[in-house]
This record gives sequence, C-alpha cells and structure tokens, in this order.
Amino acid sequence: MATEQPCHDSSSSKDETLTAVCHCGRVRVQLPSKPTSLLECHCTVCYKYGAVWAYFQRNDVVVTTASDTTLQAYIREDTDCGLSFNRCGHCGCMMFWRGERTYAEGPYAGLEHKMGVNCRMLPKGEIEGIAKRITNGPGK
Repeated sequence: MATEQPCHDSSSSKDETLTAVCHCGRVRVQLPSKPTSLLECHCTVCYKYGAVWAYFQRNDVVVTTASDTTLQAYIREDTDCGLSFNRCGHCGCMMFWRGERTYAEGPYAGLEHKMGVNCRMLPKGEIEGIAKRITNGPGK
C-alpha cells in the first residue's frame, strides 16, 4: 500500500492548483499544487483500482461533492493501516485515500494527516512528464 509523502512542491503558487474530477463530475478534489512525482502502487488493493497516486497533507486538499451524491469509502480490513479508499457514490471513480486512524509510532505514524489523490482523475495530459515510480507489489 502506498503511504509515501509528500510528492508536491509546497512552494508552488496557487495558480498551479489542479482539480481531479470523477467521470460524472459530482466529486472534485482540488490539489494544492501540481505533483512532482507519482506512484503506481501494486499492492493488493491499489493494483485493482488502477490508480496513480500523488501525496499531500490532508489539510491542503479540498474535496467537494455535489448535493445529489456522497463519497463511498472502503476501509481495508486485511491490514492495520486504517486507510479509507473513497470513490464517487454515483459513477464509482476512485478519487483518493486518506488515513483514518492515529498511530503514535511505527510505519503508520502520521498517516491520519496524509492523503493520496488518484491523478488519473486529473485532466488528460496533466501528469505527462512527471516522474512515476511503480511498486512491485506484495511479496516481490
């Protein structure tokens, strides 16, 4: 599972903000800046979602939903990381993950302040040319 952070330039100006939008347009995720690196995670869940993640501080990202839809969350039960994967309740597009549990120490410490945004929801071409790392997945 992808939990690295951050992959953006915090010194970027506000005019470089980007907005990820689901297929139906009901969920919008405004990024604080253009990512400087991406991760295509091949863990057991991310691989199935086909997401390409960029990581941000949770408070720096603005998520809005239309009045006629909600976010639907899936929280992994096969690990203690406490990530909720959130998708549009109408069209089903995977939009982001965020940490839902607080850990004082260990590999998940601080995860509740982090967020991974699926950059495949950005306008076509916006992630071209950004360095992308691909994980090998579990047990590899």
